[in-house]
Amino acid sequence: PKTESLFSVDDQYLVGSDLLVKPVTAPGVVETTVKFPTDDRWYDAETLLLVSESGTPGSYNEITVPSDIDTIPVFQRGGSIIARKLRLRRSTHMMFKDPYTLYIALDSSMKATGSIYMDDEETFDHEKKAEYAVATFTADFSQKTAKIKHVVELGAGWAGHVDALTDAYIIERIVVMGVQEAPNSADIGSTALGFTSDSNAKVLVIRKPNISAIADWEMVVKR
Repeated sequence: PKTESLFSVDDQYLVGSDLLVKPVTAPGVVETTVKFPTDDRWYDAETLLLVSESGTPGSYNEITVPSDIDTIPVFQRGGSIIARKLRLRRSTHMMFKDPYTLYIALDSSMKATGSIYMDDEETFDHEKKAEYAVATFTADFSQKTAKIKHVVELGAGWAGHVDALTDAYIIERIVVMGVQEAPNSADIGSTALGFTSDSNAKVLVIRKPNISAIADWEMVVKR
């Protein structure tokens, strides 16, 4: 909405504020041109690669990407953190207890923020009994010692039942895009975490931290 030169574009759109989608709109298409606002970085949501760097505010970059009937190009805005559930199910109801993967897309300052809203996904108890939680994430990789923080606001109905709810709200993987240096360690408190790092793609994957999405924690990544 800040880029006036993109007001007339009608073949790509945003999902929320942080996912840019360019669907296939013509037959026989094998590639497409995407316009990226240069107020922010943009990463390919599938390959996790940086595809458009930030630059002059109010302008945009044009980049041609592969696109066919089986591929819908989707891109994540730098500076955002998005929680996704990756298991393939027959319905969203069956995904309820599936764990989250956090996708952290660092901006040019090497920082990102995001949040998850959680409730029982069935009733109106989030309104009637204040049974809900809102988790806020911040990531700061601007220093040698990077930190990922997770702070939770619990509704009054869930405040006294965190232990009973934890199994249904687990984070099983954290993916960080735009990491400049491979880390030496990743820890939560005294617990060392396993990770892999791709220096070419600049992607860090922290595997199986198995941490709660409804309890506060802080992760330290040393490089």
